[in-house]
Amino acid sequence: MPNFHGTATHELFVPLGGTMLADPYLVYERLRTEDPVHRHEQLAAWVVTRHDDCTYVLRRADLFGSDPRALGRTVPPEVLSLQTMDPPEHTAVRHSFLTALRRRGDARWEEEVRRVAARAVRAMRAAGAASGPVDLVEMLAEPVALHAMCALYGIRRADDATMALFRTTSRTMVLGMDSGLDPTRREPALRARTVLNRLLLGWRADAEPDGVLAEVSAGRDGDVDQVTLNSLRAVFDAGYSTTANMIGNALLHLLRRGPLTATVAESVDPNAVDELTRVDGVVQAISRHCLADTELRGIRLRHGDVVIVVLAAANHDPLVFSRPREFDPTRDPNPHLGFGRGVHSCLGSHFGRRVLCAVFAALGDALGDAPAGRVELAGPWTQRPTATQRGLDRLPVLVR
Repeated sequence: MPNFHGTATHELFVPLGGTMLADPYLVYERLRTEDPVHRHEQLAAWVVTRHDDCTYVLRRADLFGSDPRALGRTVPPEVLSLQTMDPPEHTAVRHSFLTALRRRGDARWEEEVRRVAARAVRAMRAAGAASGPVDLVEMLAEPVALHAMCALYGIRRADDATMALFRTTSRTMVLGMDSGLDPTRREPALRARTVLNRLLLGWRADAEPDGVLAEVSAGRDGDVDQVTLNSLRAVFDAGYSTTANMIGNALLHLLRRGPLTATVAESVDPNAVDELTRVDGVVQAISRHCLADTELRGIRLRHGDVVIVVLAAANHDPLVFSRPREFDPTRDPNPHLGFGRGVHSCLGSHFGRRVLCAVFAALGDALGDAPAGRVELAGPWTQRPTATQRGLDRLPVLVR
């Protein structure tokens, strides 16, 4: 008998079900142990969960691709971007972004992010003093992540209504990543892409000349070609949504261990950020398709087969990580797959780490200013109903 999402009730891997939304890692453990190359009928895909298999698929771009056109399939024009293209076409687009990001993401950018994070923390303290619990997602995670991406892109401050529209539309796109599990999400997500493209075109007219938005679209005095515009949108939105969710997931993980004090916040360095990414990462899974018949762990995969690479399951593989469910900021080595591997590895992983460090530095400064200063959970949090990208819709906290 099918459940709400159309999956038979005997299916173990039900990412949008309540059990997996609350804690997917127990299911990942069973799959790694019992069925590491699992056939999922609703998705018509192979679900891969062991670290070595996931790494192999990500690194073998010659066998496992991202571009459906290689299989003769059509791609909606609003979807085609550097995220869906493979080398060599993908290489030039990726290089243009890497060059622009490196040039823009200097010490001045990092200092700006620190200022924004500190301002957000002060606002949380003031709101908490006036009315009690505040929503950490709304007041800290999302605005800091959005401002960080605007600063990278050279987008001058937009009005609050436009920023609210962006945040709502981005959420629709994240929901759409799970349209294979819930087809009702597909069309709204396609429309959301068009809305974000229009926002970027509006911002481009007034963008700072040394920002990513102006640099990547340089030399195009008229309309930006569709692939460039889609890629600008994809990188901007991915940077915003994954960073906002990184902040929320990381803080929730630490808050569930106890109140966040200045000492705890100040201990979060880049190594701790990597461990937080491993233990409860944002990007849970990505998909590839077989470009040729091949074999994985003795199972025959056919040309055109879809492979779901469950990064979060690989990050809890006990063959690679001792005590995988424990947060260990001294873990070394830490070969997690939270930012992917291979040609499609995350463009902005370095920037995401820096934003998270800036947030914890701001929290440490603010909490250190007050005797017994701390942040505490203030009630149930709301998990976002998404599987591909794990995050929070709401995280109520008390800032003391």
